[in-house]
Amino acid sequence: MKRILFTLVALILSIGLVACSDSDSSSEEKDVENVESSGDNDEKEGADDEADEEEEEKQEINKEIVDNDDFTIDLISVEKKVNTEFDEEKIEVKFEVENKRDDTITVQAREVSADGKMIDPAIASMSTDVSSGEVADAILNIQDYEGGDLPEIEEDLELILNVVDMDDYDYSEEVDVSIEF
Repeated sequence: MKRILFTLVALILSIGLVACSDSDSSSEEKDVENVESSGDNDEKEGADDEADEEEEEKQEINKEIVDNDDFTIDLISVEKKVNTEFDEEKIEVKFEVENKRDDTITVQAREVSADGKMIDPAIASMSTDVSSGEVADAILNIQDYEGGDLPEIEEDLELILNVVDMDDYDYSEEVDVSIEF
C-alpha cells in the first residue's frame, strides 16, 4: 500500500513539474521573439549612437609581466573610455593571466598609483579568479561612480598584483607592475 501511494504522489509531482516547465518555456519564447522582432532596427540605430557617445583611447602594450612555475601574467592594454551621454569615464588596464597551479588562484590589484600619487581604492578595483590550467582576462577598472574626476595618468601607472590561493592561505605572491607612458 505504501509503495502504491508513494508512486502515485511521485507521478502527480512529476506531472505538475512538467506542466510548470512547459508554461514557463512558452512565455520565455514569446519574450525572445518580441525582442528579436522589435529590436532589429533599434540595434542599428543604437550602434550609431554609441559610436558617437563613446570615445576611446587604447594603448596596446602586450608585455610579459611575470612568468614563473605557478602563473604567467601579461599586460595587454590600457584603455580610457569616455561616455559623453552619461558624462562617465573609466580607465581599463587589461591583463591576461595563465594559472599553472593545481588550484584556483585569485589575482587582485593593490596600491595603485598614477604619476606618483595613490589612487583611492574605492575607484580602482580588480579581483579575478583563474581556475587551474586556465587563462583569463583580469581587468583593473579605475572609475569614479560618484561622478568625480579620474586621475590624470601622464607618466606612469604603478600597482601590485597580489596572487593568492583562497584554499591555501600560505600561498601568496606579489608582483610589482610599472607601466610607463
